[in-house]
Amino acid sequence: MPTAAVSLPAALPELGRMTIGVGWRLGAAVAVFLAITALLRLLWRRGVISRPLGGLVKWLCGLALLWGLSWLLPAKAAASGETTMTVAALVMIWLAACHGVDFVYTHLAPSRGTGRPGRHILQDLLKFCILAVLVGWGLRQLLDIQLGSLLTSSAILTAVIGLSMQDTIGSLFSGLLLQVEKPFVEGDWIKLGDVEGRVTEVTWRYTKVMTLAASEVFLPNNAVAKERLVNYNRPDSTLCQIVYVPAPPDAPPVKVKSAIQMALTRAEGVLKNPPPRARLHEIQADRVMYAAVYYIRGFHTRFNTADAVLSTIWYQFVERGIEIPPPARRVIMDAPDPDRGHPEGLAALSEVELLSGLTDAEMEMLARVSVIRQFSPDQTIVAKGEQGTTMCFILSGLVAVVIDGKEVARLAAGQIFGEMALLTGEPRQADVRAVEPTRGLEVDREGFRMVLARHPEIIDRVRAIFAARAAANRSAQAPGAPDEATTLFARFCKLFL
Repeated sequence: MPTAAVSLPAALPELGRMTIGVGWRLGAAVAVFLAITALLRLLWRRGVISRPLGGLVKWLCGLALLWGLSWLLPAKAAASGETTMTVAALVMIWLAACHGVDFVYTHLAPSRGTGRPGRHILQDLLKFCILAVLVGWGLRQLLDIQLGSLLTSSAILTAVIGLSMQDTIGSLFSGLLLQVEKPFVEGDWIKLGDVEGRVTEVTWRYTKVMTLAASEVFLPNNAVAKERLVNYNRPDSTLCQIVYVPAPPDAPPVKVKSAIQMALTRAEGVLKNPPPRARLHEIQADRVMYAAVYYIRGFHTRFNTADAVLSTIWYQFVERGIEIPPPARRVIMDAPDPDRGHPEGLAALSEVELLSGLTDAEMEMLARVSVIRQFSPDQTIVAKGEQGTTMCFILSGLVAVVIDGKEVARLAAGQIFGEMALLTGEPRQADVRAVEPTRGLEVDREGFRMVLARHPEIIDRVRAIFAARAAANRSAQAPGAPDEATTLFARFCKLFL
């Protein structure tokens, strides 16, 4: 019998034993890896460990099992599967390195506004460097390719690619410089060219900015590096704002600056320290320009604060008799009417108990800083639960007060509604609807503050209003009613005194 015919049957049992030995070792390693994966996933879902840490531990355990399997396999099986083991080891090293970089970054980098750490360009760059090293090492071990000689031989191709991608490469390196120098971080408010907004993310190529109009603008990093950059959060978030206010030339500067200074101390959003100040800025032929200088906390509050400052200045000018000068080229073709500009509804205002004691001139001033509104039948004037800072004096007509669909009262000319929201700042407590065509004079908080400054005795009337309300609630057995008058009066004092 030939020798080959004898050796083949003799080798089959040995091959079968080796296959079985490799199979059960490989199956045991896979089972242990799956058990570790399930345990780490359970710990992650329960919040014991973070996801990057779980991934790092999983792939390190997989790498340890792979190396242990290579030691336990027979020499022939290990030699035949060396390429497969090397590729698997490189993949596991890459995955473990990625999770390790993410784990370190989540503990070192600040979180974004959503509470999640954002992608970081240095984080991605480190992963890319690790991948490049592993690819170079793998090519050398598996294919015996020297990466240095390969790059040298393809210098022309590299130059062509570099020229075609110079903008992308410029943005990449500009992004790296921005991460190293850190002229801003995520969450800072910046101005770059004509773009103002909050930085939300810095990627490889772009810096993402969310504007005040809620539009996301993508700025190339190379353009960010070239443009003039203003960071509103450096050195801190306190910003100086200047509003220019015109005044007539015949108004004494001490009077105008006093009005502006008083407005700055009362306006919401203006910081007390550094203190705001009023300065005469410029004298022109038909007007004098004043600068209202104040400080705010946070760039995003500047529009609301400017609104409060300008509104309060307007009320101060009205209270002190300072007129805002009209345009210099205004032409008046008719003689002024002495009755023009006299507000309506003064007779109805004189019947309001809260305003008793005001002179005709003061009534007229209150009406001038208010607005007359017209309401049609069944129109909802105010709705329960909404915020409001105005109250309405009924000049004519009739309105109904409705709570939970039930009409509880009707108010006619000379009465008021909405006073609790104005006096305490609390939400509207009822719906108010017009029963018939109604005219009302709407007064806001600044207008009422102006009246209160001239007539402090109104405070006692306000206290009486709160006491009457508390007594009504006590009669209805409302919980906490005995202290309600004190609570409401405390809110009133905080807003007006």
